[in-house]
Amino acid sequence: MLILIAACNSKTIQNPTTQNDRSSPSISRTASHAMGETQVPANPQRVVTLDTGHLANALALGIQPVGSTAWYRTEHQSGLGPVEPYLANRAEDLTILGYGFSADQVSLEKLLTVQPDLIMAVSPHRAIYDQLSQIAPTVLYDYPSGDGWKNFLRSSSEALGKTQKAEALLRDYQQRIAEFKQKMGSRLTMQVSVIHPLREGTRIMYKGFFGGSVIQDAGLSRPPEQDQDGYNSQPVSFEWIPKMGGDVILVISFRDRDSLKLVEDLKRNPLWSQLEAVKQGKVYPVDAEHWYGGDIVTANLVLDDLFNHLLRAE
Repeated sequence: MLILIAACNSKTIQNPTTQNDRSSPSISRTASHAMGETQVPANPQRVVTLDTGHLANALALGIQPVGSTAWYRTEHQSGLGPVEPYLANRAEDLTILGYGFSADQVSLEKLLTVQPDLIMAVSPHRAIYDQLSQIAPTVLYDYPSGDGWKNFLRSSSEALGKTQKAEALLRDYQQRIAEFKQKMGSRLTMQVSVIHPLREGTRIMYKGFFGGSVIQDAGLSRPPEQDQDGYNSQPVSFEWIPKMGGDVILVISFRDRDSLKLVEDLKRNPLWSQLEAVKQGKVYPVDAEHWYGGDIVTANLVLDDLFNHLLRAE
């Protein structure tokens, strides 16, 4: 263990016998991923996830990871610690291995201490893939955009040996989509505008971002300016407010004080009050952590927003 830690500090791991080449009866499945194929445990017991998407999917699949990275460097304002609030009550005894998703944010020393038998990484971790693989079998997947979250879940489930559970989760999601469409009826023709106020301007969100893919699954339309396959516009000034309209407007924001102030600044602009959705009270706040999520948990949280806001928007 000391040899491995010293090697981590020098950014290489000098260890002639690794968990990828040890002969073990527990390693019996081949997982295909962005870096090739890896032999993984048939029933992994000490899973590490190096991004929130893998963490959320693992928890939804009934796996309790022993370690993960997190977004928050300090305790979240919810008081639930550094893990995203929508996961905090699900994740038990989770060791935080770093903050953010870049390779240089992962503490290899902490990773060694949790003794993983499977590591789940995403594309930013390519730079340390060889080091991760020497600690434990490592699968790496490109982080999904738009509708790609479904295959991201399927890939995660293959590595975890939970493919049937993943398909059940996706069926449940599709059943909720069908229920939403049935309840919306003729209101499915409404155009849903999605924007995100930021310090440098406001993003107009297109179909290609994660929340947009759920809107599309739900059979809803987007305003012409947002009916594009990309992710979002460049941040735009208040002069673009007339192009932010729709039958309803969903305003994405994080929950910190600065982000909420940006939303209020937008609403104080005289052009904002001229939008028809604003006049009719059809503007609804939604959580950025959910709408940018990219996993089965946040997909259902986005769908919750559609149920809660759009079904009451006459």
